Amino acid sequence: MKKLLPAALLALTLSGFTGLAQMGGPPKTGINAALTKLFGSTTAFTARCDVRLLDSNQKEKMSMPMEFSLLDSKIRAEIDMTQIKGQGMSAEQAAQLKVMGMERVISIFRPDKKTQELLFPAMQACVSMPLPKEELNAIEKEPAMEKSVLGKETLDGHPCEKRKVILTDANGKKSEALVWAATDLKEFPLQIQTTEKGDTVILRYSNVQFAKPDAKLFELPTGYKSYDSMEAFTFAMMQKMMGGAGRN
Repeated sequence: MKKLLPAALLALTLSGFTGLAQMGGPPKTGINAALTKLFGSTTAFTARCDVRLLDSNQKEKMSMPMEFSLLDSKIRAEIDMTQIKGQGMSAEQAAQLKVMGMERVISIFRPDKKTQELLFPAMQACVSMPLPKEELNAIEKEPAMEKSVLGKETLDGHPCEKRKVILTDANGKKSEALVWAATDLKEFPLQIQTTEKGDTVILRYSNVQFAKPDAKLFELPTGYKSYDSMEAFTFAMMQKMMGGAGRN
């Protein structure tokens, strides 16, 4: 779905503070208002989500696992950066991320607060960003949804109805996705597939638990230092590293 899972997902593979600063904005996980619409009546769950990015020839460019949680319209995605495979991530880069304390990243999408938080637990740091205007519009104005059944398939032992879903926002802008809805799991979308600029993004969910996740998971932990941009965070972390090196 265009704009649903942006190619900026690859920004998560950046291996250092310089790279983070150069990307001109915060790394993203594809979390946004449109994604929540595809879960239908499911308003709370936790699951593993395996993300794959394929090029125009359907060759895998990148893959990574996420721990994913939904509570109403709030989303939390936790990523171990060292588990990313493919484009932009070597073993050496993964090791560097761990040394820098950037191997674990948590993204929290809070439409109720109109913010997205990017947490770095090892550093007890958080980058807090306002949601873009287009995200706020998607939240405030419910899009029209069209579904058409394309067939039936089985994923991980679950019978699924494969559907084409078209969302139309208040401005008439359309976005599309393929969804595999598990008929034995309350029509939960076990797989979501979208395309953007010739690339295919596939989200595959497993170990789905419908119990409500703890609300505290979607809050900023106490004691975290907050920054209002990736640039400010990058600058502060570089200063900290250089200061530590100078004391040796």
